[in-house]
Amino acid sequence: MAETENDLKVPRGPLALLLTAAFFISPLLFFTDLTRNPYYLQITLLNVALLGAAALYIRASMQRRAWLLPRTPVDKPMAALAAAYLLSFLFSLAGHERFFWPAMLSEGLRAGLFFLVNCLVVFYLSFSLPFSGPGDEEVPAGKWLALILAWGGLWFLFPWLRVPAAGPGLLAHLADPYGALVWGAGIYAAYLLTRRCRQEDLLHLALSVGAIASLYGVLEYFHIEVIWAKLVNPYGNRSVSTFGNPNFISSYVVLLLPLAVWRLIRADTAVKRWYYGLVFLSFGGMLMASLTRSSWLGAAAGLLVFAAFALRGGAAAANKKFLSWFFAAALVLMFLWPSASLKPFSSGLIERVSEGASRLGSPSAATLTVSREKMYASFHQRLLIWTSAWQMGLENPLLGNGWGQFELFYPFFQGRLMVNFPTAREIRTHANNAHNEILEQWSQAGLLGLGIYLWLLAALAAGFYRFYRLAPPEAGGEAAALAAGLAGMLVDNMLNVSLHFAVPALAFWWVAGALSRRTCAAGGGAQALEGRPQWKRPAAAAAAGWLLLACCLAGGWYWQRQFTREIRYFSGFKAMRSNNFPGAAADLYNAWKSHPREVNSNYEMGNAYVRTGDLEKGAWAYGEALKSNAGYDEIYFNLAIVLKRLGRGREALDKLRISTFINPLNPVAWQALAEVYLSMPDKAALAEAAAADFEEAVKVAPYDGNTWNTLGYFYTLRQNYAAARSAYARGVMFSPENPMLAENLVGTCRRLGVTAEPALNWLEAYSSITKALNGPGLPPGTGKSVEALLERAPQNLKARTLRAKYFFKTERLADARAELEAVLAENYADNAARYGLAVVYEKQADFRRARAEWERFLQVEPGNSVVAARLAGLPR
Repeated sequence: MAETENDLKVPRGPLALLLTAAFFISPLLFFTDLTRNPYYLQITLLNVALLGAAALYIRASMQRRAWLLPRTPVDKPMAALAAAYLLSFLFSLAGHERFFWPAMLSEGLRAGLFFLVNCLVVFYLSFSLPFSGPGDEEVPAGKWLALILAWGGLWFLFPWLRVPAAGPGLLAHLADPYGALVWGAGIYAAYLLTRRCRQEDLLHLALSVGAIASLYGVLEYFHIEVIWAKLVNPYGNRSVSTFGNPNFISSYVVLLLPLAVWRLIRADTAVKRWYYGLVFLSFGGMLMASLTRSSWLGAAAGLLVFAAFALRGGAAAANKKFLSWFFAAALVLMFLWPSASLKPFSSGLIERVSEGASRLGSPSAATLTVSREKMYASFHQRLLIWTSAWQMGLENPLLGNGWGQFELFYPFFQGRLMVNFPTAREIRTHANNAHNEILEQWSQAGLLGLGIYLWLLAALAAGFYRFYRLAPPEAGGEAAALAAGLAGMLVDNMLNVSLHFAVPALAFWWVAGALSRRTCAAGGGAQALEGRPQWKRPAAAAAAGWLLLACCLAGGWYWQRQFTREIRYFSGFKAMRSNNFPGAAADLYNAWKSHPREVNSNYEMGNAYVRTGDLEKGAWAYGEALKSNAGYDEIYFNLAIVLKRLGRGREALDKLRISTFINPLNPVAWQALAEVYLSMPDKAALAEAAAADFEEAVKVAPYDGNTWNTLGYFYTLRQNYAAARSAYARGVMFSPENPMLAENLVGTCRRLGVTAEPALNWLEAYSSITKALNGPGLPPGTGKSVEALLERAPQNLKARTLRAKYFFKTERLADARAELEAVLAENYADNAARYGLAVVYEKQADFRRARAEWERFLQVEPGNSVVAARLAGLPR
């Protein structure tokens, strides 16, 4: 049996190996060509390692016949929070239609397992590891420095010594001799440095891994790639390092930055100064390379908290001279850090801060009603998400919309905002989380969950403060560094989501457990581990232990199946891109068999079956995608089209109505909905529902004549001719070039006995002026006719476009330009006005603006060869 410590009740060798996997391998290992999400291997390894560590404690509890779950100051809020999450989920499940249940169960299971494993298990594992005592060896800073420099340096040889993977599987990717050697050496070194399983060892492993990942991220920022054939930069020049998202590694750095500062302040040897100085500088560089402003705020908040509590009693006096020049140099480097363009003499810090400040210079900018020119996607997209999150919570203020259900139901709330806030339509997004930790809790768990969550944080803070008041400076400073890191990451997550992703969550809850252990009463928590009594009912407790072990094994199997699915999904994804549709369908079906609840894989499977011509299987696959996550409008749309082709019109109608509700901005979905309505044998009976749907459509697309025409037709089917007349009349005014609207308006007026229809009179005048302006000359009185037309409808964009055309023909280019810019400000999608504006810019020799307008034109009409030629012909 492996050796155990007196204050560690499980075999420390296996525990150290599992924690090495969680803290060293998981944050650093990823493959770009193994899974669609290159970082899925990290998530799998992390969860399996944590479940394995939990199994060690469960097995040891069974051997000792007493639970080794430590008593902590936050047991009650932790248990209450778990209960609140479960209650909110069950209440939400009961309140939704059965159609949503499979997706809700899938999302609820995912969120529930994340909370149990990535939060609770991590916290209690961390709490169970002791800090070093007075007689223990100090942290070997030199060895940790060697790990960073030597192991990190070995990767610079990897591009020349690597062997390409022999196949698509994991083993083929791991079979590279040099890579395996480097990884083996790193894992062994990390294991040796952490095998005592002291809290300091794991925290220093986290610091060192953060430094390695940060240095790699800094190289990425300067376009230096030492591992892969090409630069991995899915976020532009914002470095992702090995974490998959710049917002994740930046949060990791924010959490550990105060600890690095504290250790640097207390460094009493040159080796320690080198090690902690390197960690600090790499963290600072990674913060700048990520360009994550929420993390900058978090880092500032964390360091302020740290300074308020840790810098007492001359804590930095011994190193004052060294620290003064060191931090001054770091501050200079921060301001001199180049912008994302790497332009000489630029400052990334100043550029990013000034960018946000200039776009959000007034309180009026912090709304979804801002003009398009003042729209700042980085902020207003968050505002869009926050608004939806707030409305989610309002549905059930006590329990929220159900824990784990944010991603599933967010699109339904966002859809209504798309109707009501036109300028927000360009920033429509997909949201996994609320991007604000308060709203995250409120939206999914209501006031109950939010209140308990704040209770948990307050309990951690209160425990720290009680300890801090009585602790000696050394212990108090260490605790302050841990508390400051937690505070900084929470501030970061007022604008970020990293707390809900695997590796950043591991770091946060580990530090929370370490802080709780450090600040726990009764000798740092040692007695807390002895606080659970012997089992009073050994048989029942043993059965519970076996059940928990089975759950750990099931969890490992669950992650193995998900990882297998991801490999097969990526294989099918690549086959689809190669137009090998039968092969893609086979791979994606195998992915479904591995684990059936992944929305992207199942959606791609549906696409593959449809491309092979198997519509029945395509419909089934799209249904499986909706059982995974029923919040994607494109799944409903594709399924509806397939159902329509299969002759299942009523089902197609239902799916299209949901698709347009989630995404009312898709004109093709509205067109398909109209076609299905019109193809139904009982379309007259459905006319009322159809009219209600298209009343929403014209709110989104008021300038689309076909939509008004469809609405008018459904009013006619209801025999509501007055409403039909109104719809046709408004359509004529918005789209006077559509002859069918005019014909239908004439017919409706005849049916109603109306002999003088203002819209038709306006259309006659509009057509006459259009003919005059399109002719070779300019008839006398045209200008007066244009102004008279506008007097009838001062805000009509078509009339204003006519006036701009009149200005253009009379060489009043400035007036034409102003008019067309105003038209596009109201209707950004009006390519006819954009064409005219680009021509005006050309005439004024403003080629920069002309180029921008032609490029926007081609975004809407990418196949327009005439415009493409004009764009290509512009002088540079």
